[in-house]
Amino acid sequence: MIKDFFQPDTLIGALQLKRDHGGASLLAGGTDLVVAMRHDTFSKDSMIDLSKVRELKGIVAVRDGIRIGSMTSFTEIEDSALLQEAADILCEAVKTVGSPQIRNRGTIGGNLCNASAAGDGFTPLLCLDATVELQSLAADDTVITRILALEDFIMGSKKTALKNNEILTGIIIKRPAAGALSAFQKIGRRNALAISRLSGSVILQLENSVVARIHFALGASTSIPERVLAVEEYLTGRELTAEALAEAGKRASEYVLSQTGTRSSSSYKLPVIEKFTASLINAALEREE
Repeated sequence: MIKDFFQPDTLIGALQLKRDHGGASLLAGGTDLVVAMRHDTFSKDSMIDLSKVRELKGIVAVRDGIRIGSMTSFTEIEDSALLQEAADILCEAVKTVGSPQIRNRGTIGGNLCNASAAGDGFTPLLCLDATVELQSLAADDTVITRILALEDFIMGSKKTALKNNEILTGIIIKRPAAGALSAFQKIGRRNALAISRLSGSVILQLENSVVARIHFALGASTSIPERVLAVEEYLTGRELTAEALAEAGKRASEYVLSQTGTRSSSSYKLPVIEKFTASLINAALEREE
């Protein structure tokens, strides 16, 4: 049961509350937190609602790329002209999150802090070399900022590197190079309102039909969404022939097996990962055409 509820309207106010009430939960869109509360899996007795903190919202161009405030909703990301032009793969991915109501309420920061292996926002962000901005307030009211690569922020299923006194304030992504090709795909039990059984993103650059650079990430396949370096290293410097894509799929499947071991779902999932890898990269190639 919540005993103390706070609703700051400035970032400094929110950071002060998190410093002084380190055990308090942070309420973003509430699409995961409210469900946990209703199912008795929520144990905190204090809560800080971030919905009034305007500094945590918005999408702006910065020197190194694009900064997305942690309280930016999925709908705002989907509709952003800046992201549609520079990082359409992220817009494509968030379109698959839940229902319109969930996308209107759910936030990118809340999604990352929930750290679900099936979170649809992770794989495009990993391919976009995303970093996260974490802020806290010292005893003398000095703001302390930490910048972590997204892959270092995710420590395990439902586990992040966020400290008790910190708030995730922003996500910074790099703009893909001109001419880069990208795609996002997801497999669920149904076409809408589905939690991913497998998801993936790819961003690649071709030079004279050869892969000059590729970022390839899978979600809902291991305990955390992650880039699959075995695929990236194999395909770099190669033409994307049917044989090369088939081999890349095998390497993706072998990597997942090495991380998860044999499970009851392996007989289904591992062959699907092979085909999914080729399908995802082919989807990116179709954009060149």
